[in-house]
Amino acid sequence: MSASILLRTRTPSTDDFSWFEKLAESLVGAIREFISGPNVISARVLSVSKARFSEWSATQPAFGILMPFELGKDADEVVLHIPGQLISEMLDLQYGGSGDVPARNSFTGSELRLVTRLAAHILPFIGSATQEVVPEPARVRSAQTDLDAFNWPRYRDSIVLADIQIERAGANPATISCFIGYARAKKIALRFSAAHPAQIPAQPEWQAKMKSAAMRVPMETRAVLTEATFPLSRLLALRPGDILPVMLPADVPLIIAGRCFARGSIGEANGRAALQIQNMEGFHCE
Repeated sequence: MSASILLRTRTPSTDDFSWFEKLAESLVGAIREFISGPNVISARVLSVSKARFSEWSATQPAFGILMPFELGKDADEVVLHIPGQLISEMLDLQYGGSGDVPARNSFTGSELRLVTRLAAHILPFIGSATQEVVPEPARVRSAQTDLDAFNWPRYRDSIVLADIQIERAGANPATISCFIGYARAKKIALRFSAAHPAQIPAQPEWQAKMKSAAMRVPMETRAVLTEATFPLSRLLALRPGDILPVMLPADVPLIIAGRCFARGSIGEANGRAALQIQNMEGFHCE
């Protein structure tokens, strides 16, 4: 390993919900593709943040649709909340209208069928955005039209919330919300961080200190002059004065930390035996 390219791996943060932002961006693409008509529709992710379901739901219009998607057995569910007025506008646009429809407080049969088609359209986008962290396929659950009656347990009041803004020329912006329980989101965030380790270059001062420290590490170095193999019976019969024949090799390996680093020939320098390096092996010779 070269000390000059040392990298530090960023410690994964359980509050880094990059995976959820990726999911929200995927939903933006799904919604853009689904909505059609003569008017230009723009969609973008406004924010991804931690919130409380009780506080968020109190600010939402009563006329809306809740669209849950199950993310595998252990990954809980992601829920989309779409204002009812936007559903009405989507239907009008799909039938060639301008999207300008009067305000209402209940869904027609045609609008509920559009909700079913929209959920089926969004499903593969959710699966594609989460497949790295949730191996099981996502599934659509039954949509609900009553936010007050939505069964969201109190122990999951803490959520991660993404707001997606939908804009159309000549109309007020609408916001689609996407949320998941905070505890589940943290577990998925850790999986996402493990799948996408973030590495940042070392700071120059830290890098110089690490290089200096690495260069001072003592390394055990051996020059192996010869090796020989003898039967155990002969070794057990050895006595002082016995002679074992050995052969000196043409080149001698230089062993560092148990691995061959270079090869050379035995000679003499300043009255002492020495090894003259002939070639570098870089830890690859045997």
